[in-house]
Amino acid sequence: MNGNVVVTGMGVISPLNPDGDLERFWSRLKAGENAVMPIRSFDASRYPCRVAAEIPREQLESGEGGDPAMRMARIAFRRAIQDAGPGWRGNDPRKAGVVLGTVLGGVSCGDRYFREPGMDPAAARTLLRQYPMRGLAASLAGEAGVRGPVLTVSTACASGTDAVGLAFRKVRAGEADVVVAGGVDAVAEFSFSGFCALNALTTGLVRPFSKNRSGLALGEGAAFLVVEREAVAVARGARILGRVAGYGSAADAAHLTAPDRDGRGLAAAGAAALREAGLAPARIQYVSAHGTGTLYNDWMETRALKSVLGTHARAVPVSSIKAVLGHAFGAAGALEAAACLLSIRDGVVPPTANFEEPDPECDVDCVPNRARAVPVRAALSLSAGFGGQNAAIVLAGC
Repeated sequence: MNGNVVVTGMGVISPLNPDGDLERFWSRLKAGENAVMPIRSFDASRYPCRVAAEIPREQLESGEGGDPAMRMARIAFRRAIQDAGPGWRGNDPRKAGVVLGTVLGGVSCGDRYFREPGMDPAAARTLLRQYPMRGLAASLAGEAGVRGPVLTVSTACASGTDAVGLAFRKVRAGEADVVVAGGVDAVAEFSFSGFCALNALTTGLVRPFSKNRSGLALGEGAAFLVVEREAVAVARGARILGRVAGYGSAADAAHLTAPDRDGRGLAAAGAAALREAGLAPARIQYVSAHGTGTLYNDWMETRALKSVLGTHARAVPVSSIKAVLGHAFGAAGALEAAACLLSIRDGVVPPTANFEEPDPECDVDCVPNRARAVPVRAALSLSAGFGGQNAAIVLAGC
């Protein structure tokens, strides 16, 4: 083990900040501004659910080419390493890495390929070369001159959290001095149609933990953190934004798409993250919930929190930013990690927007509708995904 692992840079692009401005993302998140709108990236008229949280395609950087997920990833990645400052890569590029979490990679290229059967073969080959999930991480690493570990993590909707957690482990074990870690996914008809078939999508607003919640909305974006060995960061005079203190991953394997009703896997991941961080439950001042706004997820997550935090689960502020951002798949956990670090920085936790009627089965303090001033020294961020994938990280101040 090589001491503390710190975060020295952040980059975020989301429907709240299509330009990649981090402070804009944070101010709109705190205000609970809803980004779930009628879908524009494809024709959703034949579906009963027609809303998602999207980044207007025309607002992504021009001239980049490629799949929307790749363009989002590039913007957030570049912002993160710029934020980390000069010398972020260290003296040895073999000790710098990239870990990217994604569920679908460049699936929009696949969508387009199958919709245009008469496409020129050369154009089709170009499109499909962009599709492999590993291509995203490899492209970013090549652009940055990174020659250390380059990994793609695809653990369903826990991918972004697992990416940050694996980066933390690699740095802490001495396998790398710095890893740029995060997640990306874009809204595509392929995934949208699947969630419609599962009857998991809302036709209106996302209302996590509210009794009248009606489902999730899909979202998109990208977020990256520069995760660095503290001694290296201090030596180069880097600004330290916080630290990754603990990580846990667990599978409950209860069902292909449904969570374990008691949240056993999520509870196991959360407990493991707290143990590694060396923190008692009462030391957590904020929980960033997976909080999709589906009936069973919110019930399961409440039970998991009670298992992990005991009586503290009723007292600690718990909020879900998916109420305004939708569920961005592989980007979700990374976006939520960034929000946790900003909460620690400013002593404010974002609200669970659109909250109306309390659900007795979700008896947590979900910070309804308004941001709250809370001195946050340590935050727990939770993610759960299809197939029983669960992940948790603890982020803390320095």
